[in-house]
Amino acid sequence: MQHSPQARSSPTPATGLEAMRGPRVRARLASSVGVDLIIDGRLRPAIGLKEGSLRGRALSYRLIEADGAKRRLSLASLNTVDAERVDLAVLDAAFAALEPPVPGERPPLMMIPLSWSTLRAEKSRRRLLRRVATGQIDHGVLALCEVVGLEPGVPPAALREAVGALKPIFRGVLARTPSQASVLGHLADCGFTGAAVEADRIDNAEDEAAMLRRVLLLQTIGPGVLIHGVRSVAGLAAARGAGASWASLDIQPGGEPLMAETKTAAGSPRPPQYVDAD
Repeated sequence: MQHSPQARSSPTPATGLEAMRGPRVRARLASSVGVDLIIDGRLRPAIGLKEGSLRGRALSYRLIEADGAKRRLSLASLNTVDAERVDLAVLDAAFAALEPPVPGERPPLMMIPLSWSTLRAEKSRRRLLRRVATGQIDHGVLALCEVVGLEPGVPPAALREAVGALKPIFRGVLARTPSQASVLGHLADCGFTGAAVEADRIDNAEDEAAMLRRVLLLQTIGPGVLIHGVRSVAGLAAARGAGASWASLDIQPGGEPLMAETKTAAGSPRPPQYVDAD
């Protein structure tokens, strides 16, 4: 698959709010149905909540038609060929957007959402794992996989097989969960090391009691919990108090206090440093 030149060019270093939000991730690719697709994303800062320090980057992206109405597309609407194309393009673009590793520091995490339709098939999974293994070595990171697009009807045996194949390459394998807490039972005892959920899918995510209920439920899937897209100091505090492992920050205009809270929690006036996390 050929990527457009914009996927290969080095971005101009960002400053100010743009730098706090994380590196941009962009790529353009052709789909199997003749429509070009644009991947437009960002490597958000990911906080290790036990330490209150920057632990790495969490990829968040949207998929847009390149021409016409420029509609936003759901990954679930893609056929398996295009889903794999998107996953591979996302990997290449995300690794290329990473900042150079800092000599002497522990490798940061890179949290990558990947489609179940790609991961469930041995042939496509093997192609993806080769790409991930090379990217980790070349860029000095530890990749953590988020499996997206899981449906309640997926057989547990298929989940256990796929997760078992992913674990030797990835630092951890999380299940991206839907907003409905009632449909998570099929993900337990399938080998996942944890679960991930979008903060805006949790009712009243800034309330500590509500966050605690959701984190405890997610921990039935696996001990590590990632809360995506935290936008406020209150939301960060609720995730930390509930025992979540990581939070990715969606820094919006006026979001400087959110980064300041991270530095305060780390007990240092310096920018957050990469630390190891369980």
